[in-house]
Amino acid sequence: MRFKAVMIAVCAIVVFSSYAAADASVRWIPVGPNGPNIGSGKLNAFAYVQSNPNIMYVGGGWGNTPRESPSQMGIYGTTDGGAHWTALDNGLTNIDGTISSVVNGLWLDQSNPSVLLAATEFGGTFRSTNGGASWTNVDRNESTQFAQNGSTVYLATAAGILSSVDDGATWSTSLAVSGGATTVDVASGAVMAGTMAGDVYVLSGGTWTLKGHPGTGPVHNIAIDPFHTSIVYANVDDSSAWNENLYASTNGGKTWVFVQCNCSVGAQALAMSNAVADRVYLGDDGGGTIYYFTADGNQRPTIHFGAQPFGVDMRYIIVASNGTNTDDACYLLEDQGLFYASHCTTGTAPPLNEQTNDTLAYDVKVANNGNNALVALQDNSAGVSTDGGKTWNYPNAANAGEGGEVTLDPYDNMHCYFAHPDSGLWMSSNACATTNLVVNSGFESVTFDPTHSGKLYGITNADQNPSVVTSTNFGSSWTATGWSFTYPYQVAVSPNDANTIVVATGAPGQVPHFYYTHDGGTTWQQATGLPHKALGESTLYYPVNRFYAAFDQAAPGTILLADHDPATDNILVYRSTNNAVGFARIKMFAQPVPSRPWPHLAFPSSKERAPRDIPYYATRFFGNRLVFNPSPPAGHAPDVVLTTRFGAWVSADAGNTWQRVDHLAIAHHFIGAAWSNGYLFLASFGEGVIRSKLPIQQ
Repeated sequence: MRFKAVMIAVCAIVVFSSYAAADASVRWIPVGPNGPNIGSGKLNAFAYVQSNPNIMYVGGGWGNTPRESPSQMGIYGTTDGGAHWTALDNGLTNIDGTISSVVNGLWLDQSNPSVLLAATEFGGTFRSTNGGASWTNVDRNESTQFAQNGSTVYLATAAGILSSVDDGATWSTSLAVSGGATTVDVASGAVMAGTMAGDVYVLSGGTWTLKGHPGTGPVHNIAIDPFHTSIVYANVDDSSAWNENLYASTNGGKTWVFVQCNCSVGAQALAMSNAVADRVYLGDDGGGTIYYFTADGNQRPTIHFGAQPFGVDMRYIIVASNGTNTDDACYLLEDQGLFYASHCTTGTAPPLNEQTNDTLAYDVKVANNGNNALVALQDNSAGVSTDGGKTWNYPNAANAGEGGEVTLDPYDNMHCYFAHPDSGLWMSSNACATTNLVVNSGFESVTFDPTHSGKLYGITNADQNPSVVTSTNFGSSWTATGWSFTYPYQVAVSPNDANTIVVATGAPGQVPHFYYTHDGGTTWQQATGLPHKALGESTLYYPVNRFYAAFDQAAPGTILLADHDPATDNILVYRSTNNAVGFARIKMFAQPVPSRPWPHLAFPSSKERAPRDIPYYATRFFGNRLVFNPSPPAGHAPDVVLTTRFGAWVSADAGNTWQRVDHLAIAHHFIGAAWSNGYLFLASFGEGVIRSKLPIQQ
């Protein structure tokens, strides 16, 4: 995992919000990756018809508490057990008309399965009466999770717990909670709820009572033992834990004890058995198996290992019947998709939704032929397609996890690269069909010399003591440049002048710098006009960088640079017309107001610490990128795209004016981008790679 510092002063020019102007004429085609060689992306929401399990619905969002990785996949449905999936987003819209694709929870009426409810992060709660074919908003509060007790449906929202007695058509406030409710659970008539403040409430006789406080952070999930409802387990976003800690209560939530789960990362998925008394199921973020043990409040339980899915990062466990009274079936919602274990305690759990276009992509590059594509994926390494996205595979050996950048040599598309900030650099000389690990330490920011075939620059030791290195044999071997920089993270070479090179530097707590050379690295100067103020301890999760610069190949000497303010999440765009000697700010994009702030992580000396109440807009992952169209029509300036975690924008005049182009996409969180023959490709968090249906610049 990779962490970068980003610090900046604040001032406004242009409001960048969910209400900003958008070009609704730009339509998008999902490209992938998907299929058995790549798999699916992160899921938070699931519902199925018990009388016909072939009918299922899935969604991806932020989750019950905001420490989860983000997804913006919308909703998919299947009627044939997962062989085919269809996007079901008609009417699932935010106030501004964009798709409310951050889906935290799903519910359906088992007696009338055509009625569906969806809990979303930014659009509120939606209802469908035709199996998801269309949706209508029924409440605008941010919502996370449903639970049903008899004819009453409960819903955890930013306003507290809502209830409905008419299948979600109308809602009333059952429990008002300052800061919002995160989770609600029902078992054998017992109803309990958890809140962002870390409190647990119990409903009895129509009245909610504050019962207990299991940890030091928001309550992520509650699981009530249906055989003995006084036994309750909860996982909590403790301030001292990167992921959830596990707690148990044997007196209905009044008092709690910490439970040692021996998890690799955290007790992220939690459920009780419906078949076996006093059995709790646990899913680890990184464990790769279902844990189960006796639910008796033991702080050091004997943990057994159950079914093993073809994924490793469990988010939620949905318990179902398998027709026996000795074991349950388990649906597993993971970062790698939906899996089904016919027996929770043994065997395997095959995937069910490999065909959905819902992966989380960091970066994408596409060759001029439009067929060869390379993408860096969240938790799924890197994917390669040689047929325009029809089929996908992993490049051999490129098995790194989170993060990563992909690069195609613009002068020789047979050479492609996957750089990972922790794991190293993989290179291919056969259009990414196979790759070799050529650097086994963190690597990033591969860039090319326009005058010397096979000459590259990059940054090695990216996760420790980074330095700029160079290669003259397409990346097979690397040598130090001898340039002295403190924590460089981007190096870029002008496509018009190999002697003009820029380097961006900065680490947590440091003042950011941007340097340039016009003599191939013999002498270096610092650019003027850019912010040079550190913002204390602000730290952000990879792939964030403070500055990101791109050369305008059609206008020698013109450079655009995107900057980021972690205090506001606003994005600033600067331009230089004198080869990086000086910059002037030309735009500011102000982020929309998020529904939930990122929680505080109380690690005194860790890079994982984040300041309390920073509006992280539903995700710690972002990286603003500027990418020029490398092949604009003759006589035209190249369009440039700016990607952000709340939209994609294109400028046809080197940054003076911008048009939002992702209005009709499902996901609206982007990092990497690429152009091929005028088509624009975007790497999204929830829809994988998408491509404009028509060329944006012909």
